[in-house]
Amino acid sequence: MTTFEGPATSAPGLSVFETVITFLIIPTVLFVVISVITYAGTATRQKKSSAITSIE
Repeated sequence: MTTFEGPATSAPGLSVFETVITFLIIPTVLFVVISVITYAGTATRQKKSSAITSIE
C-alpha cells in the first residue's frame, strides 16, 4: 500500500447459507438445466412408421 491510500477496511463476509447458495446450488442448477436442454435438442427420436415409406 502507498501512503496515499486510505485505511483498509474489510467488507462484510457471506453467511454459510449465502455461500452454499452461491457456490453450490446455483452452479448445480445451471448445469442440470443446460444438460436437459442439450439432451432434449440432440436426443434421438423414434421415427413413426409410415405407409408411404415402409413396405410390408
